[in-house]
Amino acid sequence: MLQELRSLPPPPGVGIESCVGGSLRDSRIARSWPRFGPFKTTQEFHQWLRRDFRPEERSKYVDDQDWEDLKDMVAKQDGPWPPPVFTHGDLNPSNIFVRGNRVVGIIDWEFAGWYPYYWEYTSAWYGHETRQGWEKEILNFLDPYPEELKMDLTRQRWWDI
Repeated sequence: MLQELRSLPPPPGVGIESCVGGSLRDSRIARSWPRFGPFKTTQEFHQWLRRDFRPEERSKYVDDQDWEDLKDMVAKQDGPWPPPVFTHGDLNPSNIFVRGNRVVGIIDWEFAGWYPYYWEYTSAWYGHETRQGWEKEILNFLDPYPEELKMDLTRQRWWDI
């Protein structure tokens, strides 16, 4: 089901935006209320997520490991990105209806839109601390993106406190 959604071709010129080309919502981004975007490019979206932080802005309060993580995050975010993919944006056990061993429905599409390929995985991963075993279940239906997860966790640590 998710592979079909993710394989939908994006409309020409689509950036990071809702399924109707407008703004987005994501409760795990502290400053996203009421909405954010749209963005013309994935790089523009990443810049917004990190509040326009640039590596040359190093603070004396950042230790060396944090600094390396921040530089790696920015390099990845500013690099080339493939076109966005259609993303539910809020996959968690309460939004997935299962009968027996079969998914029969996915609800709660308010966060859906066109996002970077890793967004579904990192969004789903977000709930693993409150849902025992969820991170293992995610691997049954989503490809893992460990480098992108590290990038997103760094961003969350610094900008979604």
